[in-house]
Amino acid sequence: MNHYQVNLRSIACTAPRNPLEALREFRDGAPPRVSPLAGLAEGLELIADLGVELLHVMPPFQMGQLGRKGIGSPYAVSDYSVIDPEFGTAAEWYEVVRRAHAFGMKVILGYVPNHTARDHVWTRGDPENYIRDENGELGYDFDWSDTAKLNYRHPPLRRAVTDMLKQWLQGECAESGVDGYRVDMAHMINDLGFWNECIPELEAAAGDRGLLLMAECYGFDRNVDLFRRGFQAAYDDDFYKIAQYGYGRDAQGNSLLMLDPEAANNGDFAPRLAEWKRGGIAAAVRGLIQAYQDQAPDRWLARYVDNHDEGRGLYRFGEGACRVMMDLAACMPGSIVFTLAGQEAGALNRPPIHEYIGLCDKGYRTPDGGRVDGIEFEGNLFFRTSEERGRLISETRKRFALRCEHPALVSGSVSFIDVGEQAPEPERTVAAFVRAGDGERLACLFNLGHEARTLANPPSGKIVYGENGDGILPAFSCRILHMP
Repeated sequence: MNHYQVNLRSIACTAPRNPLEALREFRDGAPPRVSPLAGLAEGLELIADLGVELLHVMPPFQMGQLGRKGIGSPYAVSDYSVIDPEFGTAAEWYEVVRRAHAFGMKVILGYVPNHTARDHVWTRGDPENYIRDENGELGYDFDWSDTAKLNYRHPPLRRAVTDMLKQWLQGECAESGVDGYRVDMAHMINDLGFWNECIPELEAAAGDRGLLLMAECYGFDRNVDLFRRGFQAAYDDDFYKIAQYGYGRDAQGNSLLMLDPEAANNGDFAPRLAEWKRGGIAAAVRGLIQAYQDQAPDRWLARYVDNHDEGRGLYRFGEGACRVMMDLAACMPGSIVFTLAGQEAGALNRPPIHEYIGLCDKGYRTPDGGRVDGIEFEGNLFFRTSEERGRLISETRKRFALRCEHPALVSGSVSFIDVGEQAPEPERTVAAFVRAGDGERLACLFNLGHEARTLANPPSGKIVYGENGDGILPAFSCRILHMP
């Protein structure tokens, strides 16, 4: 499933793009404002033309004021029945959904179950709607001091949440109802049994359109638990951690494979790390695929190098690593190929969550062990030339088209193959498997490292993606062959 996440603030930039535009604005007046939602509706044809099947919009709801951090967070909502004026109007939201459906895309809406803003309308009602601290004040998790944690052990709260989710599923009419939700930190609510109760109601409300609930969740076992409760999809955190712990870059942006010692401090990643130490990054990828095949073969996994929280993969990992990891995502079983708006054109800055501009901790690692901060910015820093941007957009279109042209990559079986990589086991970088189904067998090879690899047993067949190199697989490259 080809996915496109939109942070409305990346569409919202209202500042002049250069000094001359600022002077023109002073002399001639500011141009009419187009809301982010109206701009998104207008641009949906361009998004559909990429090959996007699933449009994911971050929460557009009214943001809280009490305890607000910076410019306010879409993940600290004060009213789920109101669209925030920063983003547009309810009518503009419904137009986005209708137009997306007309272009053949499904729409999922960002929703935050664990908490609200501290001035949400529910805080003015039943005090048991929220978890309280030892002083009776609204409680919150981590350093999320602009939020208040909801109490799912309180039946009226459960009812209110379910009814609200059904409201946006139904929309003004069937054409304007969403197809599901991206559920923020779905594993953190204080009574996970709520999902067992709520999801059947949402499925009934969605009816023949079907329902997609994609959990943002961290840890393989937590994902499997949510699948058992009714979620159809979840973030593949291990896939991202392979990139996060595996790749750094030099000052020129060139990708480098270098395992981060910090990987040992993440308990959820321990199985992948053990596999990596035995058989290199290739073994970690194989172990990840096998784990989901064994325990959740009929579920979807969102696989990404960019999302709104983590920052831009191109900035963090370099172009080579991002390209081969996204090619890998397109070929793995059960993939939602997760793209953050702007990624396809070479965006380097994280769109804003709390600040219009500032540093964030989602930077990159350097060969000498150093770390460079990331950038959070309302504007968009893309690849510098139209030729570079066009090349990357073309690659995204081809990657999305690949899955449409070869159904075996979406629903086929998977089996691993030994291509005879000429490298010591702990240094192996070539992941290789066959996807089979719908009358075709595709051999999929990925060199996830920055050095070319010689293959003693390369599969034969007609190239359908990538370039032929016989027994050599270049650094950060993908090769897909139609096997006889």
